[in-house]
Amino acid sequence: MTTAPDGRRVVSARRVLAGVALLALAACSSGPQPVASGVSSGAAPSARPAGPAAGPARWRTGANLPVAVSEVGVALLGDQLHVLGGYVAGRAHSTTHLVLDTRSGVWRTAAPLPVPLDHIGAFAVAGTVYAAGGYGSLGKPTSALYAYDPAADRWTTRAPLPSARAAAVAVEVAGRLHLIGGRAAGGDTGEHDVYDPATDRWSTAAPMPTARDHAAAALVGGQVHVAGGRPGSLASHEVYDPATDSWSAGPPLPRGRSSVAGAALGGRFVVLGGEDAAEQQVYTDVESFDPASRTWSQLPPLPAARQGIGAAVLGDRLLLPGGGPSAGGREQTAVLLELSPQP
Repeated sequence: MTTAPDGRRVVSARRVLAGVALLALAACSSGPQPVASGVSSGAAPSARPAGPAAGPARWRTGANLPVAVSEVGVALLGDQLHVLGGYVAGRAHSTTHLVLDTRSGVWRTAAPLPVPLDHIGAFAVAGTVYAAGGYGSLGKPTSALYAYDPAADRWTTRAPLPSARAAAVAVEVAGRLHLIGGRAAGGDTGEHDVYDPATDRWSTAAPMPTARDHAAAALVGGQVHVAGGRPGSLASHEVYDPATDSWSAGPPLPRGRSSVAGAALGGRFVVLGGEDAAEQQVYTDVESFDPASRTWSQLPPLPAARQGIGAAVLGDRLLLPGGGPSAGGREQTAVLLELSPQP
């Protein structure tokens, strides 16, 4: 570890990323070196740690989605990637439900959402995919919770959220959904509700200290990490411990931004893409937080800027379907990006 001219601690990429296949490219990329940030006050399941590196990880494109979408909900059920709702052409709300068979690389269309929605909190547990909240056809937050049964290819209605909200983060912890933050009718919120699919009931957990929407989140090492988001372009990073039902401040993102995606990869919290507060610039940034060293590292940037995205991790593969190539949801893409180790 060395000290940069501006006083920041700089960590060797080889030291931080050694032994993690998908993170190995950071040690040999030409991008900026990892940066460690000080403590300060933007839906994806946790991933299995990657195995021994077969080679440097690189971004590549997979099979295009059947339709261009952004601001979607993304959930991985087994080896099936579900992409829910979102904007389609003209920022129209949609009932889109696309499913990627990650083994064959083939997309199919599944039963549409019961109503058009975007900015959904999506998660999957016990053979069921859930869509929580989101913006409805009138552009207002909803309290609806829908459950999808893949065997029957059918959606059913479950117990509604305690309050209507959209652009919240959804993280599965021990078989329960933690729905955190988002945009409510009165503005941004730090509300934290927990849904138990076994009982179809909601309970309340400690609220997130910073009210925000459009954030990134993931479960890493048994703790929920939330970073970025709005209002503005937040760099704030907060960590929830389910064991104590309490929050703590983590080192902030190197670049504050919103409309980001979050994932757990190789025991680290990864934040991808995003846009600025003025909704004028979209980023290719990919950053990884190591809870052990409490440092952020820069990973290989996205091949193209993206915002309004969701991510999922399957083994050592990070999948990023669709998203917005320009700020403010004005455009959508059908491109599937994948970060994976080379054979």
